[in-house]
Amino acid sequence: MIQQFWNNLTKKRQLSMRNRETGRSYWKINISPLAFGSVVVVLFVVIATIIAALFAYTDILDIFPGYRTKSERMTDELTENIMRIDQMERTMADSLKYNEVVTSILSGNTPTLHSTVMTDTIRYDKSTIMPTRADSLLRRALESTDSDYSLANTKPLKTEAAMFNAPMRGRVTRNFDAPESSYDMAIMSLGGDDSVLAIENGTIVGVQRGADGLNVITIQHAGGYVSVYKQLGEALVRKGQHVTSGMVIGRLSDPEAESDDVQSAELGFELWRDGTAVDPERYILF
Repeated sequence: MIQQFWNNLTKKRQLSMRNRETGRSYWKINISPLAFGSVVVVLFVVIATIIAALFAYTDILDIFPGYRTKSERMTDELTENIMRIDQMERTMADSLKYNEVVTSILSGNTPTLHSTVMTDTIRYDKSTIMPTRADSLLRRALESTDSDYSLANTKPLKTEAAMFNAPMRGRVTRNFDAPESSYDMAIMSLGGDDSVLAIENGTIVGVQRGADGLNVITIQHAGGYVSVYKQLGEALVRKGQHVTSGMVIGRLSDPEAESDDVQSAELGFELWRDGTAVDPERYILF
């Protein structure tokens, strides 16, 4: 039976193209089913190899909708690096000024007044601050070893770089705690404004409504960052929508709700980078 099966595979058949009316043959070829199958497999491998080469060695992916080109990814990385450098410059300038003022006080001098004019360069008034009782208290606190403001207990800044805007104007009531699997932080609104803002430009990738009636909004940002806004009473965006930094995407309370049930006292906020939850306070100044 095996021999018969093999004979059927290797036995040549004639494939031809004929005129249906006259029966005249225009084209014909003798080929076995085994050879025909081999030709199909080889053709498939050749086509797959050509497609793989196109994807690997050309910019064909750039023509697909929604795919970020190499230049766009480089632009995102460049923008992120510029933001980091600007924040480092501001942090360094603030640290230098702080050290200068502290040194002046410890030396018995008085620091100069900072200008209130908003300019691109730091300017100072020529007048000096007269010594006060607060200067003596500050000096005592700085020189003490058990004070919270002691120079001996100086700790490094927690913030790596203030890359993003705060999602809400409020007070942090619960911090990020990865060891306890608490990946979100809680923010309570201040001043009666419960608007929730996008921390950076991005695309809405998720808008879900939970069983408690509250919404969860997820935004994809450049550089592998994802921000999650939880416990929103009202969502003002839709999935697939592009948002800009500082744009209002929702509110803690829902003004159209029939009762006060669909509202939240605090915003739950998460920040992820490359699939790993990170401490938002390392990237945002609250």
